Amino acid sequence: MPALRPILFLAAAILSLVIGLTGTNPAVAPGERSAGEVASAAATVYVSLRVINAALSAAQEVELGASIGAQASVQPLRVLEPVDDTVERVAAAVFTVATGAAVATVGLAPVAKLGAVALALGLAGLAACAVRPGASHGVRPVCMRLAWLGGVLAIGVPLVFAAGVELGDRMTRANWTEAMYQLDTITEQAGLIIGAEDGSLAAIDDAETDGTGFFGRLTSAVDGARRYAGAIEYFWDEADTLFSATMTILGVFILRTLILPALLLWAAILAVRRVLVH
Repeated sequence: MPALRPILFLAAAILSLVIGLTGTNPAVAPGERSAGEVASAAATVYVSLRVINAALSAAQEVELGASIGAQASVQPLRVLEPVDDTVERVAAAVFTVATGAAVATVGLAPVAKLGAVALALGLAGLAACAVRPGASHGVRPVCMRLAWLGGVLAIGVPLVFAAGVELGDRMTRANWTEAMYQLDTITEQAGLIIGAEDGSLAAIDDAETDGTGFFGRLTSAVDGARRYAGAIEYFWDEADTLFSATMTILGVFILRTLILPALLLWAAILAVRRVLVH
C-alpha cells in the first residue's frame, strides 16, 4: 500500500489538473443552478418591491386641492412615508442578495478551476513526498494545506452552496409561499387603490370645471379626499403584513445563501478532519 500511495496521489493530481484546465468540474453545475435560482427569485422580489415603492413615492407627491373661497392644498399620502422608507431599505437589501447570487453564478466556475489547480499541485507535492519521505519534512505540511484548500474550493464550496440552497428551500417553502402571496397581493392592490384606471397617478388639482361653481368644487374635493383616505387606510392596515412578508423573504434569502451553506461547509470540514486524523 505505501508503494501505491505516490501513484494514487499522482493520478489524482493529473485528474485535478485536467478538470482545472478544461473546466469540466461536475461539482460546479449544481452550485451554478442554485445560484441562478436565488438570483431569479431575488430579482422577482426586487421588482415587486420597487413597484410598491414607486407607487408610494408617486402618491406622496399627489396634491389634493380645493378652491373654497381661499386656496388650500395638501398631500394626504405623506403619512405613508415611513412605509415607503421601509420598502426602500428592504429593496436595497434584496438587490444586494440578487447581486451576490449573480456573482456566485458567474464566479463559482473560475474559483473551482483555481481550486482544482491548487489541489493538483498539492497532490503532486504529496506524491513527491511519498517517494522521498526523508527529505520532505518541511514540504509535506505545505502540500497538505494546498491540497486541502484546493479541495474545498473545487469541490466543497460549489456542492455545499447547492446543498444549502436546496435544504433552505425545503425548510422554508411554506413561509416563502405565504410571504410571496402577501407581497404579490399588496403589489397588485397598490396600483388599484392609488392609481387611475390606466395605472398612473393623476393629481387632483383645484382646477375649476365650467358650470360647477362652489358646490361642484366642494364635491370634487370630498371625492378626492375619500379616494386617498382609502389608500391611506389600506396601506396602514397592510403595513405590518408588508413588513412581516419582506422580513420573511429576506430571512429566507440569508438562510439559503449564507447561514446553511456556512454551517454545512463547517460540518463537512470537521468530518473530513476527523476521518483524516483517525
